[in-house]
Amino acid sequence: MTDWDEIIDYIRNAMQAVDEAHGASENLKQETNQANFEVFREKMAQLQERQRKLLVVLNNEEAYAVDELVDALSEVFTGHRAEYRRTPRMRG
Repeated sequence: MTDWDEIIDYIRNAMQAVDEAHGASENLKQETNQANFEVFREKMAQLQERQRKLLVVLNNEEAYAVDELVDALSEVFTGHRAEYRRTPRMRG
C-alpha cells in the first residue's frame, strides 16, 4: 500500500468518524442518559484521533509527495524502495 492509499484511508476514516459522531449526538439528543453520553464521548475521541492523523499528513503533504515519488523511482531503478525519507513510512 502506498502513502497515497494510506492518505485516502485517513480521509475515509475521518469521514466515517464524523458520521458516527453525528449519529451518537443524535442518539444523545433523543435520549439523554449516561450510556449515550459515554458512546458520544468515545465517538468524539475517535474523530479527534483520526483528524489528528490526517492533519499530520496534510501539514506535510509536499514531503509525503516527494517521498512517494522517490520511492517509485527507487523501485524502478533499484528494485526496492528508497532507504531515506523525510517523512515516516505510514505502513511497512
